[in-house]
Amino acid sequence: MKRFSRLLAASTLFLFTASGIAGAELVTIYGPVYVAKTKKDDSGDKQAKFQFTAPVPGSGKIVVKNGGDSGKKSRAASVEIEINGTEVAKRKDFNKNISLIEYEVSLLSDNQMEVEVKSCNECEIEITILGDKPAPAPLPPERTVAPPLPPERM
Repeated sequence: MKRFSRLLAASTLFLFTASGIAGAELVTIYGPVYVAKTKKDDSGDKQAKFQFTAPVPGSGKIVVKNGGDSGKKSRAASVEIEINGTEVAKRKDFNKNISLIEYEVSLLSDNQMEVEVKSCNECEIEITILGDKPAPAPLPPERTVAPPLPPERM
């Protein structure tokens, strides 16, 4: 019986510890933004630069929807994405069969993202940045108000 109790206690402790390690909730902190290349973009590649802030610096995620809202016919065959000078998405990561791709990234307080869409005539991508959910603001301290004095004490 003692053995079972110890096993139960150890399992419970493990579950509570694991749930605390599971990490913060990721929420949208920027986007979605769209980068589209049209036939009018005769210069070749379509480049775009974005700046955004992360309420909580640290780990984050970039979610890229290839084809954006236009669907499969507008997917890019080649895309490059950099965050704060670090290459995140490489040309070879994309093709017309990829509809959604996610990347783990490190976010700073202030971030710069550079996107280059290549190898398509008319295409678009949708990019959303996820980051840690900020902690709720602390509640103001409770103020205690003294009850009014009875009339005989005034």
